[in-house]
Amino acid sequence: MHPPKLFPIVVVTLLFVALLGCGTSTQHGGSSPGGGSGGGNGGNGGGTGTPATDQQLTTVDYATHLTTPWSLAFAPDGRLFFTEQPGRLRVIENGTVVAAPVLDLTSQTAGGEGGTTGMDLDPGFANNNRLYLHFCIQSPAHCQVVRVIVTGNMGTIDKVLLDYPVSTGQFDHTGGRLKVGPDNLLYLSTGDHTDAQSAQDPASWNGKILRMNLDGTPAAGNPIPQNPYVYSLGHRDPQGLAWDSSGQLYETEHGPTSNDEVNIIRSGGNYGWPNCVGICNNSAYIDPVKLFSPETVPPSGAMFYHGSTIPGWDGTMLFAVLGLNGNTNAHHVHQLKFDKPGGTNIVFEQILWANKFGRIRDVAEGPDGFLYFSTSNMGGSQSAQAGPNDDRIIQVHP
Repeated sequence: MHPPKLFPIVVVTLLFVALLGCGTSTQHGGSSPGGGSGGGNGGNGGGTGTPATDQQLTTVDYATHLTTPWSLAFAPDGRLFFTEQPGRLRVIENGTVVAAPVLDLTSQTAGGEGGTTGMDLDPGFANNNRLYLHFCIQSPAHCQVVRVIVTGNMGTIDKVLLDYPVSTGQFDHTGGRLKVGPDNLLYLSTGDHTDAQSAQDPASWNGKILRMNLDGTPAAGNPIPQNPYVYSLGHRDPQGLAWDSSGQLYETEHGPTSNDEVNIIRSGGNYGWPNCVGICNNSAYIDPVKLFSPETVPPSGAMFYHGSTIPGWDGTMLFAVLGLNGNTNAHHVHQLKFDKPGGTNIVFEQILWANKFGRIRDVAEGPDGFLYFSTSNMGGSQSAQAGPNDDRIIQVHP
């Protein structure tokens, strides 16, 4: 494995100062937004007015005593489907968690980062009851994307859409975010599975964003001939995918230590890992639109908020932030506002619910225009910071 190219701290510091001079500001939860622009482009570019802070919003426990809820997805009828990492697909109906899982794969999955992770609903779910799910299996080590048919609140696997090997046998840095894009194609983020250099191998499944049709075949126009599923490469551990109103894809990604990223994803783009870390100014690689350095702010699930229910949030990007115990820079929901759809210039930024709920795994907008986010505090080394009702799905409303 080749060592990553790291830049001196002084260069990162100067870059951070330069970014601040360009109008980027971080507002911690509850503070008045002093540096960000309050304007925007309405429904297309980020809403009008200064975005509401966490102190202007109310949080309510929507579901409690869960086990690492990883992905959240609302059905047209208002049901909230979610995955629990050990191997369960579950649903909340009329504000109540249905006791029986929609699908229980705990006897099959590897658990942890190789458990049931990414999940999304088919655009025609109201009529075809189709749902897409990602999970990994321990022996032999491989991961699958499957199509699930939901009847009532029970699900059955209808078809395996993709089955790909894990050559290292390791499920650390799995990635695992699965989303249907506005182009009605299915996107899956994969991590490097602790084999860093494989992220640069165009034929490898590791360290990629994959793009496929809803039947599991490779999407037309994918740019990498060595693997027809690959849409972009050079990723370490990408855990968030989100599209803005223009259809532009953004991604969140864990760095090695610090150097956590938000990227704008281009077809065929190489995002550098492990040859390039952080801002490299190398034409061979695409630099992040937001870099966290020297602090460690590991981002997970992401979304763009659309609507006016929460004032000033229209068109803004929100993403969940994880982090180890004691990391006071992490454990929050992060919000960015770009200058325009498909933009790379951040004109407003704030931190929401800093160190209030612990590690945050995913965010979703409900049909009511409220924000929903899941905690990830149970199990493993993170259990020490778990609250009495963890893990939870939390509802946010004005």
